[in-house]
Amino acid sequence: MKLKLLLFSCIVWFQLGLSQEIYFHIGNNFTTYDYKNSLRNSNGNIKSISGSAYELGYSHSFKNKFTYSGSLVWDQYNAKGSNGVSLYAWNTNYLGIQNTISYVVLKTRSELEINLKAGVATSFIAKGQQLLNNRYYDLTQYEEFKGLVIQPLIGMQVKYLVNDYFGVNLNYIFSKSLPKSGLESLSFNTNQVQLGFYFPL
Repeated sequence: MKLKLLLFSCIVWFQLGLSQEIYFHIGNNFTTYDYKNSLRNSNGNIKSISGSAYELGYSHSFKNKFTYSGSLVWDQYNAKGSNGVSLYAWNTNYLGIQNTISYVVLKTRSELEINLKAGVATSFIAKGQQLLNNRYYDLTQYEEFKGLVIQPLIGMQVKYLVNDYFGVNLNYIFSKSLPKSGLESLSFNTNQVQLGFYFPL
């Protein structure tokens, strides 16, 4: 089911995104987890650990102001914490599709451009481990980590076109996953910073 949803997103992406640019971003995620146990109690001792972020995608501009972007993303959302008795750490890897619309708020004659963006990412956990008392547990088998993760997002991008064939950009994105209901619930907020390279087509 998860694979079918990703394939459907890819089809929509390719149909809508007759690409004007191809791009690659690499950076870091700084994630804060909101975990509630079966008694609906939160753990305030969960701290953020940085994780890697990778993105490969296409963009298509409309009327020089709006741009649609569709991409494949690989994100690590990591954290560590304690429950008063034991120390633990989560290390997770998510694979997904990200769709955004951006709007140009400033463009100079020197090819510097500032964009605001909003969109949604959908992903599922591809790999995850919990370290607890020097033992590793597979997080992909836990209900609160299973299924599709939906993350509305907003952000900003600064672009600079070096020449007709190559440009660089700096990206910031804030995303918040929709909480999953059940005996235990889990959601997370992520601040993402990326350096990117793009190639006009």
